[in-house]
Amino acid sequence: MKTLGLLLLALGVLAAALAAVVVTRGTKPPAADCTSRVVISRGPHGEPVECVCIAGRLSTCFEPGP
Repeated sequence: MKTLGLLLLALGVLAAALAAVVVTRGTKPPAADCTSRVVISRGPHGEPVECVCIAGRLSTCFEPGP
């Protein structure tokens, strides 16, 4: 019974560590130079994205289009 508890604890810690890696990996904003209000940058998969800058800081990014 003690071995089962330790195994479940180890699996829980491993799952939490994996979840932390997945969450932090996807939150990186694209590197954009906010010298103007709208800048075009590269997205996480290399595709172009338009980013809006407010007060010199990156606010949001979206797919370019009309």
